[in-house]
Amino acid sequence: MVAVMAPDLLGLLPDELASVLGGSGKARSLLAVLRDGQAPEAAGLSEKAIARLFHRARYRTPEVRAQAVAADETRKILLGLVDGRAIETVLIPGEGRTTLCVSSQVGCARGCTFCLTATMGLVRNLTAAEIVGQVHAAIALWPQARPRNLVFMGMGEPLDNLTEVERAIRLLTDHRAYAIGPRHITVSTVGPSPKMIRAARDLPGRLAWSLHAADDTLRQQLVPTTKHPVQELSAAFHEVAAHRGQPLFVELTLIDGLNDRPEDAAAVLALFAGFPSEVRFNLLPMNPIGDPQLRPSPKDRVHAFQAALIGAGHFTTIRLERGADARSACGQLAVLS
Repeated sequence: MVAVMAPDLLGLLPDELASVLGGSGKARSLLAVLRDGQAPEAAGLSEKAIARLFHRARYRTPEVRAQAVAADETRKILLGLVDGRAIETVLIPGEGRTTLCVSSQVGCARGCTFCLTATMGLVRNLTAAEIVGQVHAAIALWPQARPRNLVFMGMGEPLDNLTEVERAIRLLTDHRAYAIGPRHITVSTVGPSPKMIRAARDLPGRLAWSLHAADDTLRQQLVPTTKHPVQELSAAFHEVAAHRGQPLFVELTLIDGLNDRPEDAAAVLALFAGFPSEVRFNLLPMNPIGDPQLRPSPKDRVHAFQAALIGAGHFTTIRLERGADARSACGQLAVLS
């Protein structure tokens, strides 16, 4: 007879936790302390309730192995998992808000040429408890800088792990649990396929398409695992955006001389010409990953790219570089040992 493993506490939804504890009141008390990064013993439950909890669920949090603090106070945490693997998550302080960049996988299978995580390959998916555990660990470490925004832009492709990512987000957005507003959660994806994009139509939060290039040949070079034309992916994203009643958010990592030229901006504009939904762009000058052939796009070219998009009527921002000196910026996360 195969023993049934007890579920991880940090991955239990409020109703499931109430079932484990034998009451919604006990569950609320426990979730209140977990939301503050504390251990279950701080909930003031009876010894009997705690014993019942630990008999029916496992409280396992990621181990903080190392921390790095950048000059701009961006903080990267190396978190050890129960199987000995490790992931990185990044806390980004801001004026009036703190953003936490979380990982959805150990490594990534998508192979983006400008991203260090790609050098790991895909090791495994994270569980919902391990995703929530990153939030729990960040709050425990810096309770004064509680994350207001969550971005799934760390290690991994979220749609390759949609079931666990969706469960984690439903827990994180539940008002009885972490109570993070859905509009403060962004899931960034390369859009592996139209089918996978459509499967995320009811995912709480915002979806952002990591497009990087509108030309199929160039995009294949940047994202080698791309199998579908951008027109097919764009159509799927439009369906999802219309269903959700949201604009389409598009991210472009700009690389010097590769995808930051006037013709590249023109191709992006052509892809979204007459697009039925609002399209909002976020431009990200590539962060260095140690490859001398891949350099960040110069500021003048980034601003020219932005001007072209704005000139066509698109809301367009340029993401500020954060944490690059501690290798905690976008594209720099990897556990290579």
